Amino acid sequence: MSPENLAPTGALAAAALMAALAVATTASAQTAIPIGEPVRGTLSASDPVMEVDGSNYDCYIVSTRAGQSYAIDLTSSDFDTFIGMGPGRACQPPVEQTNDDVSEDNTNSRLIFTSSGGDYFIIANSYEAGETGAYRLTVSEGGSAEASTGAEYENLTRPTDAAERYDFDMTCSAFGTLGMIELMQEEMSDAELQQLLADNYTLITNAEQSGAAIGKSADEVNDEVAELAAEVVMDPELAEVLPPVALRAACLRASGL
Repeated sequence: MSPENLAPTGALAAAALMAALAVATTASAQTAIPIGEPVRGTLSASDPVMEVDGSNYDCYIVSTRAGQSYAIDLTSSDFDTFIGMGPGRACQPPVEQTNDDVSEDNTNSRLIFTSSGGDYFIIANSYEAGETGAYRLTVSEGGSAEASTGAEYENLTRPTDAAERYDFDMTCSAFGTLGMIELMQEEMSDAELQQLLADNYTLITNAEQSGAAIGKSADEVNDEVAELAAEVVMDPELAEVLPPVALRAACLRASGL
């Protein structure tokens, strides 16, 4: 199966998720970011500048509920990401929390926090001045303060045992496809679409290869992936506990993407 074969037959929903950012040097435009809907943006030299280090940034406002936990994910293949956040709509330091890298070998950024209620600002930033390019920002809900914050997805690793690896890869392929379908509802460039398809092709290939290692044919693997995906679609509560977009991102990280 090639990436081209994964393209949907229906038309993509063309919903623009970002408003244009005003050009400024000392203050930032404020763009609302919906919970659970990834936003694609671009850092450029014309974006606002952090006084502390001269790096460019974009600012977003998210409306939250008191006691609810949230995860903020900022990813980019163009630059080393850095995020900061704090209560209110100031879009200026000081910030309450910051994160540079998810891990030593992952330069994407993630913050998890529990809201006190109201609006919070998020600064999508590069680690160093002069770094620009495309990025993806997502704010997702975890459980309540007493429940999971979603951090369990942060350090997923592929098992070494053959049967366990197949279960892992098959699950990633199913949730990866569902997450891809969600992401394809966004407005995106042809290059971004091809990258989305290529990433999903990797997850499917992983499942087929680990399935072959335990004697399963590609058709059997794809049937099991489709069955699991259908179960998730029919069970909204399962999709809420295991959000496809967040799990897809974790699976891609585990695959080295």
